[in-house]
Amino acid sequence: MLDQLQVPTPTRTLFPLTSLPCTLSHDHTASTCSYAVGPLAPEQITRIEVPLPDGEVCPLLVPVAVPRCILDDPACHGASASNYLSEEASAEEEAWTMNVPRLVNHIYMCLTDTRLYRDLLTDAVGPDFLPWQVGWLVRDLTRLAETDHTLAAVGMAHPCFLLPLLTQPRPATWPRSEPYHPRPLHDRAVKAYRARVHCCCEQGNSYEQAQRLALVGHVQ
Repeated sequence: MLDQLQVPTPTRTLFPLTSLPCTLSHDHTASTCSYAVGPLAPEQITRIEVPLPDGEVCPLLVPVAVPRCILDDPACHGASASNYLSEEASAEEEAWTMNVPRLVNHIYMCLTDTRLYRDLLTDAVGPDFLPWQVGWLVRDLTRLAETDHTLAAVGMAHPCFLLPLLTQPRPATWPRSEPYHPRPLHDRAVKAYRARVHCCCEQGNSYEQAQRLALVGHVQ
C-alpha cells in the first residue's frame, strides 16, 4: 500500500541530514487560511529512513513541509524508532479506519496537548515536545499507509497545516479579522469537513463513501 501513495522515490536518505532553516515556508498565510481537510499531494511526501541501534532502519513517509529542525532533533528520531520497534498498531490507530474527524482530532491533540507528553515521558514539558510528537505521528501514518493510503495522506496534510501556527509568529500579512491560533482554525476545518460529509450523505452515499467524497482535492 505504501506504493499506492505514488511517492517519488529518490535515493533514500539517512538521518542526520544537513540542517535547513526551521520554517515551513516564507509566506504560509494563503495556504493556512485556505486549508481544507484532504490528502497531501504525493509530490509533497518523501521517503526517509531512521537508523536503529541494531543496524536496521525505520522507514518513514514524511511531508516535505515539516521543518528540518524538527526532523533532525534526536527526540524525533527516538520517537519514530520507539514506535517502529513497538511493531503493532495502537487501538487508536485501529479506530482511525476511515474516520477522518477522529484522525485529524487525534493529530491536533498530539501536537497541542502537553499533558500527554508530560504524563508519558517526563515531569516537565521541554523543547523536544513537538519533535517527539511529530516523530511518533509520522511513524503512525507510515504504518497506516500500508492499509489506507488515502487516510494516511489526509493525516500527513494536517501537521503541515498546524505546525506553522505552533512554531511561527503571526505574519504581518495575516488578515486582522482572522485568529492566529491552531484551535479555532482546526475546529473550523473539521466543521467544514463534517458539513461536506453531511451533504454527501444526503445525496444517498454511505457514511464511508461520504467521508471520501468530502475530502478536498481527492480524485475519486
